Amino acid sequence: MAQKVKKTEKKNWLEAAMGAVEKVGNMLPHPFWLFASLALITVVLSAVLSAINWSASYETVVDGAIQTANVSVVNLMTFDTLAHYMTNFISIFMNYYPLGMLILMTIGVGYAEKLGLFDALMRKAVVGAPIMIVFITVAFVGVNSSIGFGAGVVFTMVIAAAVFKSLGLHPWIGIIMGYAAANGGYTACLLPTATDTALCGVSAQIVEANGIVDAAGVAPPTHAMVNYYFIFAATFLITAACVLVTKYITTPYLNRQHPELTYNKDASELNKMAISASEARGLKWAGITTVLYVVILVVSCIPKNSFMRAEDGTLIPNSPLLNMIIPLLFLFFLVVGTAYGVGSGGIKMWKDIPLMMEKCLDMAASFLVVCLTACVFVDLFSSSKIATVLAAKGAALLTSLNVGPVVLFALIILLSCFCNLFITSNSGKWIMLAPFLVPMLSMLDISPAMTQVLYRIGDSTFNILSPVELNVPIALGLLESYKVSKDDKVGLGTLISLEIPYALVYLVLFFLLVLVFYFFNLPLGPGASIFLK
Repeated sequence: MAQKVKKTEKKNWLEAAMGAVEKVGNMLPHPFWLFASLALITVVLSAVLSAINWSASYETVVDGAIQTANVSVVNLMTFDTLAHYMTNFISIFMNYYPLGMLILMTIGVGYAEKLGLFDALMRKAVVGAPIMIVFITVAFVGVNSSIGFGAGVVFTMVIAAAVFKSLGLHPWIGIIMGYAAANGGYTACLLPTATDTALCGVSAQIVEANGIVDAAGVAPPTHAMVNYYFIFAATFLITAACVLVTKYITTPYLNRQHPELTYNKDASELNKMAISASEARGLKWAGITTVLYVVILVVSCIPKNSFMRAEDGTLIPNSPLLNMIIPLLFLFFLVVGTAYGVGSGGIKMWKDIPLMMEKCLDMAASFLVVCLTACVFVDLFSSSKIATVLAAKGAALLTSLNVGPVVLFALIILLSCFCNLFITSNSGKWIMLAPFLVPMLSMLDISPAMTQVLYRIGDSTFNILSPVELNVPIALGLLESYKVSKDDKVGLGTLISLEIPYALVYLVLFFLLVLVFYFFNLPLGPGASIFLK
């Protein structure tokens, strides 16, 4: 926390601990080399485990009947394996399940973001509102900013800092709150996001590779909306939590540091953030287009023989509507983004649209590079059967411990929290954990959709406590820029210590929400239940 201390004074325990975590995190290689290393380790490990005949037995469903299956680790340290991957590398890379979906979503959402739609929408929402409305708006907009990838974190912090300063409150309140809402509330959103696309893509590949099925012998759903009901409910819960922590903890603490600050209506900073007439026109056009798009989509689903429905006339658990959710979302952001661009003047000619879309590919560049090694690791790990044997033994261990689903849920969340302190890429961690967690929990009749929810809770809440998170330098820079006094100290401990209340409250509320879904046996998304039974 911000403390008026001398430079010669020793760091407190929190700053020392965070500094140690930062050093450990910085020792990890780039995800490209991390997955390359994991692929190499998998090959060597497969040879060793195959030599000692490491195997396991587990119950599975074949043609609707429960049978006992035996599995052993396959040795991949062979010339045949090398020849296979050298010959088929292009197809393995191109067929990597999350790749195409994420690129499509990146272009669609990035297109709208590059045109300034999200920036204008956020400024429109907070400028000129009363203080409590500002609290609620910043929290709600920040929580939903994951629609626009990581850009929402920066926008929320910048806008909130200016708004709070203009109101005579400590501007750090806006930075801390914005960071907590946008980064800590990453698993809460009113709409499916690129995160849903990436995680479900990995889950689908794991389900297919391991032959995971439910009691009826059917593969559980892994479409991009399997967690939608949960993240939709979490949106309002996390928004309320962010507002309450800000009002009763962050605001009193920071304002006590500087009692000279007084609440006022000085709009000098707000005027700089106000949207222009052209932006207002763009938002109006985007709003009208959104309503029309939703109406057309809903109307197209109404007829019983609609092409959006399955052959039996249903929409869930499996239908063309759910299977085409990614293209529909892509089209939504493309159409609404274009409406905003035309209205605001950002698009003047038809050729501007593809040119703007081209600029969005830089947002997917890092993921494309990581996929070069990640696709090989996932394929090797599945082919080695290490995941299956490990899952079977892990499931047997958990069954013997008899901890029960609630304790098991807590353990998975805590594992995700711990991993997130060192690796902040949500899809990167899931690529590493899913090959083990999804098969293991499926043997305990827990669906991939539920496993994914548990992972996402830890991944989301501890984003704001990670010293290696990508937005940490930006947050620290904003804290430095908005210092109220030259004696204020800005450091990693400052940021993380102020975020701890948010992380802990989020973690508790997310877990309570999991228990509500569990005890009332609520679906996590369309056609997605908690258990495979």
